[in-house]
Amino acid sequence: MRNKIPNQIILAYKVSHNYNINNFLIDFLNLSQKAVDIIWSNIYWKEKVVKHRYKVGNNYKYYTTVRLIPEIPKDKDFKRELRRRLLNGWNYASHYIDAAIKVAYSTIDSWKSNYLKGLRKRTKVIFKRPFVRVKTTLIKYNKEKGEIKITIKPRKEYLILNIKDEWFFDKVKDWEIGEIILKENSAYLTFKQSLDHSNREIIVGVYSNLKSLDIYHPIEGWIRVDLSELHRIKVVYDIIIDKLKSIYKKSPKRIGRLLKKYLNRRKNRVKDFINKLTTQLSRLFPNAIFIFEDLNKFNMYDKNSKFHRELDRTSWKSIAKQLEYKSIVLYVNPHYTSKTCPVCGSKMESQEGQVVYCPNCKKSFNRQLVGSFNIFKRGIKLVKKIERRSWGPRVWGGG
Repeated sequence: MRNKIPNQIILAYKVSHNYNINNFLIDFLNLSQKAVDIIWSNIYWKEKVVKHRYKVGNNYKYYTTVRLIPEIPKDKDFKRELRRRLLNGWNYASHYIDAAIKVAYSTIDSWKSNYLKGLRKRTKVIFKRPFVRVKTTLIKYNKEKGEIKITIKPRKEYLILNIKDEWFFDKVKDWEIGEIILKENSAYLTFKQSLDHSNREIIVGVYSNLKSLDIYHPIEGWIRVDLSELHRIKVVYDIIIDKLKSIYKKSPKRIGRLLKKYLNRRKNRVKDFINKLTTQLSRLFPNAIFIFEDLNKFNMYDKNSKFHRELDRTSWKSIAKQLEYKSIVLYVNPHYTSKTCPVCGSKMESQEGQVVYCPNCKKSFNRQLVGSFNIFKRGIKLVKKIERRSWGPRVWGGG
């Protein structure tokens, strides 16, 4: 479930190691792939009639197709047999079997979600990059020494990481350690801490634009966050990258190195900007729940290639996902957020510039203000619904 009030904050950090674990990585990769193969071969494909439509002028025409819907086996008997088969010939700690099964199911579930949206084909998932997912049952964390001990083979082989001298240690030394991802020369560590909901008394609506975020705060009002610098960074590097691509055939090796250099530089500068932006937002509104639109760029593309490029340069999803690590983020339906009258609820008409007009109220509004306010209102309804399911009603809005 995407919209769920989280009960903990999770932070992830990358550290280096010098252990030779290549064989272990490949063995776990093969184990995870074997789990996927077994699950995939037992998927039941159910036929379902799906209704589609396309626009002709101002009207819609409808047609139907038959889709194959995958039903993934998840019963206890199947999982027990799957675990038994994977244990055969496995020379490491048996808990890695459970980790491989978890990896296989989460990967197939992700594939299914994208398949149902039309973003993936009916082809089996193949793992290519070696890794190991380490469960918390295989980890011992000494908070005083900053020492993490990972069991590879019980009573025989261990991997020890010391993070006391790492820059993030003071921040997470009192946190609980979560799962770890091992790679050839690095490890991705996760730390978790319980999240206090008692001080979350503000709902903040965030309306996403090409070059700005428009925020509606019930106390502070309408706030605009300028993203033009982020857009400029992407444009500058896109021009350089496009130029290099146009002359790539003249010197593939040299141009290839330059392409890699500028692509990484673009990625790092964008990542740095988003990280600083989300940190500032979480500090400015420490007691807020942020409400974003559940936007999908795939559904927004049209025949205008220039608009495609502008759309590709937006970072709505990246900003929201990064903010999830620092605060509570929920998502609402984006339909008509900027066209619904905030007074009477009627559908408004677009006018010149960023102005929308309500023929029922005879009033004009700024599109961005309307969008952020309607997201705020939908957010209040969503949070109340989630709260009723979890802890009972509370008063939300302006504190």
